[in-house]
Amino acid sequence: MPDRAHGPVLVTGGSGFIGSHVVDRLLAAGLRPRIYDLRPSPWHPDVEVIVGDLAELDRLSDATADCSAVIHLAASADVNEVLADPVEAERRNACGTLHVLEAVRRTGAPRIVYASTIWAYSDTPAECHDESLALHPPAHLYTATKLAGELYCHSYGELYGVEHTILRFGIPYGPRARPAAVLPAFTARALAGEPMTIAGDGSQTRRFVYVEDLAEGVVRALAPAAANRTYNLVGSEDTSVREIALAVREAVGAAEIVHGPGRTGDFAGAPVSCERAQTELGWTATTPFAEGVRRYVEWHRSALPEPARAVRPRILGAIARRSVLALAGALLTALVIIGLATLAPIDSDMDAYDTFVGALLLMLPLVLAGGFEWQEHGGREIRTALAAAAAGSLALALLPWPSELAHLRHGHETLLVLFALSAGLAARLTSLKRALPAWMSE
Repeated sequence: MPDRAHGPVLVTGGSGFIGSHVVDRLLAAGLRPRIYDLRPSPWHPDVEVIVGDLAELDRLSDATADCSAVIHLAASADVNEVLADPVEAERRNACGTLHVLEAVRRTGAPRIVYASTIWAYSDTPAECHDESLALHPPAHLYTATKLAGELYCHSYGELYGVEHTILRFGIPYGPRARPAAVLPAFTARALAGEPMTIAGDGSQTRRFVYVEDLAEGVVRALAPAAANRTYNLVGSEDTSVREIALAVREAVGAAEIVHGPGRTGDFAGAPVSCERAQTELGWTATTPFAEGVRRYVEWHRSALPEPARAVRPRILGAIARRSVLALAGALLTALVIIGLATLAPIDSDMDAYDTFVGALLLMLPLVLAGGFEWQEHGGREIRTALAAAAAGSLALALLPWPSELAHLRHGHETLLVLFALSAGLAARLTSLKRALPAWMSE
């Protein structure tokens, strides 16, 4: 028989956001983590990793065979992905949890710690939600799949004696978070100079929990006192979605906040109690939300340079390709103007060369900006360049200059003003959705 007392702790989903921090805390506690995930861990190259799917029951059982405990975190956690593909979400969340429990039963692992969610309370009215509440059936598919996992834990406990601990997580945030989560999404948009969009009026509240605090709570749930118990692991503050955006703006600097339609099945946000975890596990979240946001933004900024260097050649290449196409479009437009002027001359003294050059200059920025859908990368660069060109042309045309510079505009004042208008309009066009697709962006 394997030495269970000193065996590894299996962490399903240990390569992910929460899982990687749980692995950190296990290592800090002197325990030996083992990761079971679809991919190797980018954060822990020296930790044992078994690459596999939760559907592979035999492989999962082999990974569990000598473990002192199993911490089951692997799941479809993005509610939008669950809405888009409920069958896959059920396979991963509900059926995946069933497979983990069956692996624990087969191998005799002493404990499974199951990661559920405070969304379990989303359809249960109460002044304050605690673990003793009888839960109402959930409206949201994500919550249904997570509650199915909780029920499976209870059933395996009753029928097979499998020891379990259920943890209902608050909304986790912090370093390594997936980009689609609210804080990373707000931070990325704010740093890119784009508006942060809030679903509804932003008054709905969340019990967030800083991911390092959460990981500490998960490891504490391995204690004997936590056997067959359920705990809420949440922060001590109720934070509205609008306050999230304001905290990001405070950490990043000036950023616009806009409101969009509400999200179906959203948690209304009544308070959630963490008193049981504090009393029985000695755990409480210690990181204030504003401090956690500051740490995340700092980490996000520190993580940007490598990706930025990698993407820069693609950005410059996209701008170069678009510039060539824009130049070709402007040349064609200018030639059409010359052709029309030749066939039906407006002015018999018109200089065809000057007209061609003028038409080319006026059309180039508009074709460059308006003919493509510009994304976050590249759009800022071209927008800045066009705005600078507009301001420079207007200044050259209208402001008094020393004679050494004044001759540059002589006879071209009208053209310079028109070019400034063209470039200014083009700068605005880069932020709008255009008819042509973004296939040139990569």
